[in-house]
Amino acid sequence: MSAVGNEIKKLGLMKAYEFLDRNPEANLPKLLDWFDTYAPKDVLSVQRDVIRDIVTRKDGNWYNLLISLWSDIDDDVRKTIFENMLINANALAAPQANENREKYGCNIPWVIALNINGSGDSRYLDFDEWDDVIEQAKALGTFMFFIEGEEPLKYPEEIIALCNKHYECEFLMFTDGMGITEEFADEMLRVKNLIVAVEVSGTPEDQKLAETAGILHRKKLPYCVSCTYDEESQDRFDREDFFDKMIENGVKLCLFFSAAPTGKDRVYDRIVKYRKQKPIMTINFCKDSTITGGCVAGGRYYCSISATGDVEACFFYRESDSNVREKSLVECLQSPLFMKFHDKNVQCVLNR
Repeated sequence: MSAVGNEIKKLGLMKAYEFLDRNPEANLPKLLDWFDTYAPKDVLSVQRDVIRDIVTRKDGNWYNLLISLWSDIDDDVRKTIFENMLINANALAAPQANENREKYGCNIPWVIALNINGSGDSRYLDFDEWDDVIEQAKALGTFMFFIEGEEPLKYPEEIIALCNKHYECEFLMFTDGMGITEEFADEMLRVKNLIVAVEVSGTPEDQKLAETAGILHRKKLPYCVSCTYDEESQDRFDREDFFDKMIENGVKLCLFFSAAPTGKDRVYDRIVKYRKQKPIMTINFCKDSTITGGCVAGGRYYCSISATGDVEACFFYRESDSNVREKSLVECLQSPLFMKFHDKNVQCVLNR
């Protein structure tokens, strides 16, 4: 579609949002009809069916969670999330990404994780290099980015600067939460396109979340938590009171990264159970094939770039054969490692 066509489509979708925003409870079902009209049928098809089921059950836990987005989130931030995630990263980007998949014969990821280290060490990508990576990604059809690393909030100015420049993208930053201050939260409110995912351990150390949650809740900023576990450590999250505590702290979304083998993942069994009972959204990237559309690795939906520029296929599969300092991003996605995920049904590293 031409640039003019995209602007017309975007205008129509933003009008739909304004219509929804006037009375979300009455107009939410109509939003799905609008999205079905403007977005290709293969864009978020499974997710659309899930959302449609939610909005028809007004006494359900998920419906209450959805409506709370209007009471608990700043109006401008919510509008930006809608514009960047639903329109820019999906309705407009999906045709662009599909076209480039055909053109270049490789996967184009929906999200790219950026492992940012702004220490000034020449071994690590600097602001200009990350800026160039994001520009290349947008040209391919990627408008969603994770920010990760040892602790990204050691470099708050660089994070905010990237968000500020790439205002049409949405950024989700994984952090221990200790660097969330009133001042940084005000910057998040200003740029509007940065969401934090606080890494929790399922131990008493998570008490730190209460203070962080208090700041974000006062500013009406959305936030989620990130939980990583394997078969041995899953007891930390295999508890109902863990989920209840997250809800009490105002968490809307829990992201789980599981290295526990299929069939031995008790946390995932609990996740599935609570989806029918508790007002919190949960996604397990390693197990939720019906939500994510299958394995997300290898650029199918996800890849990551290390602080030194190595392009990696998976959160748990830190192998790389290409670097963005030596190749363009699309050349990295065409590398032998990534073409394995494009050409073959690669077995998950966790199930080998």
